[in-house]
Amino acid sequence: MRESAPTTSLKRVLSGMRPTGKLHLGNYMGALANWVKLQDKYECYFFIADWHALTTDYADPGKLQQKTIDVVLDWLAAGLDPTKSTIFIQSHVRQHAELHLLFSMMTPLGWLERVPTYKEQQENIKGKDLSTYGFLGYPLLQAADILVYRSDYVPVGQDQVAHVELTREVARRFNSMYRTQLFPEPEALLTPSPKLTGTDGRKMSKSYGNTIGLSEAPAVVNYKVLSMSTSGQRIRQTDPGDPDLCPVGDLHKAFSSPEVLADTQRGCRNATIRCEFCKILAGNSVCSVTEPIYHQRIKLESRIEEIWEQLRDDSIQKAAKKAEETMKSVRIVFDLSHDLGSVRRHFLLTPEQKKGLRDLSTHADWWDLAPDERSRLLRDYWKTNLVPYDVQLSQESNRVFTTAERELEEPFLTSKKKRVFVTTSRDVMQPDKWEFEIPAKTYEIWTLLCWRAQDKTIRDFAIPQKLFSLDFSLAKKSSKKNEKIPVRILRSEGNRFFLSIAGKGGQDITEFEGDYEPLR
Repeated sequence: MRESAPTTSLKRVLSGMRPTGKLHLGNYMGALANWVKLQDKYECYFFIADWHALTTDYADPGKLQQKTIDVVLDWLAAGLDPTKSTIFIQSHVRQHAELHLLFSMMTPLGWLERVPTYKEQQENIKGKDLSTYGFLGYPLLQAADILVYRSDYVPVGQDQVAHVELTREVARRFNSMYRTQLFPEPEALLTPSPKLTGTDGRKMSKSYGNTIGLSEAPAVVNYKVLSMSTSGQRIRQTDPGDPDLCPVGDLHKAFSSPEVLADTQRGCRNATIRCEFCKILAGNSVCSVTEPIYHQRIKLESRIEEIWEQLRDDSIQKAAKKAEETMKSVRIVFDLSHDLGSVRRHFLLTPEQKKGLRDLSTHADWWDLAPDERSRLLRDYWKTNLVPYDVQLSQESNRVFTTAERELEEPFLTSKKKRVFVTTSRDVMQPDKWEFEIPAKTYEIWTLLCWRAQDKTIRDFAIPQKLFSLDFSLAKKSSKKNEKIPVRILRSEGNRFFLSIAGKGGQDITEFEGDYEPLR
């Protein structure tokens, strides 16, 4: 496994798989083969759902680690690429559990009880006590898995669509209740899954002992296919059959070339091909897929310690890092920030301590983020750390913002219902200039956050409407519809700061730096 997957602007996909040990053809066709294709089109996160495994197997968790590494080896052998996708273990990313806990505080119990698989699995899984919160709440843990990465799509089979809908409901409830647009509502990406039965004609399942392993030796695969049931068809080889009712026919549909599929279908229906020869052809077709995976897995097994260490590192350095970006915002919503934030302003601070609040050098990782993500964090930082404790700012609640870009345009409201637009400067290299873009809308206060990656400090100017209204109105009249207005703050040699709107004007705003009276 290599060091890291590249950061992209692609839509984000997340999916997971319980660690059940070595995979079989049903796992491959039902999910893994599709994942391998998705990683070339999306920013993908794929994880081993070991916590989910405990929702039903909590009483017998033995060999969970062995099963986990078996799944990972099959993933890698089948073509999942750590340079394209982030591959990790669920339990190594504690933010999943933290978000699940917080979601459990606000999710109605009835939402979980009505998930179709809840009662179905209680009826179908015998010999296990499933009257636990872990089992009831596992769809909510799935919601946390998905939303902690703010995923756009979740590849699932038809039976999991209800779980994605629950995730969408949780996201809507959170966004509405806390007046934010932190979580997108992910969409189900239905996985094309051909019909594939086990060697005995039933659903392919380890519990039935009827599987064909994805990384089994070709000789074993051929033997299993040769011994497959034909669902009682063609007792005499002169009898015509129906390949649509035969498990071997399903294998041909999934793995054989169009030519082989057409020949075997015609031969079965016309009784011109023997079942044994049909199975040999099916075995060859399956092995054309599984044999490279078998050989690749053998190579990977010789690097087991390296792979495990890289898996742990990627879980922490890549997956947990991305999840932590979300959790920083979630903790602020619940007022659970790990930092004292604005509360410290309620107590006496020395001038040096106040100055230190504008030092962002301990947040060096922010400067590597995408501009919108960094802007969101800086807005949160400003509200949490710089705004005085006795200044009350709330999110505007009478509008709906559906994209990350528009979320950054949502104003705060003061206790007197003044609309405060807060935005951050773009990263320009000139030391005495900060550039902004302001939507052509009405705000009573602009809060302009000036930052620079070189010195990692932040300056904030809370500017009342009277200073910018005239020049801003003129700029709006001469701009196109919905066009944002360019705004600059310029610093003079005398360390004075001036506001320029659309290249015009020059209002001195020096006195408004760090002044929060306009917000009261």
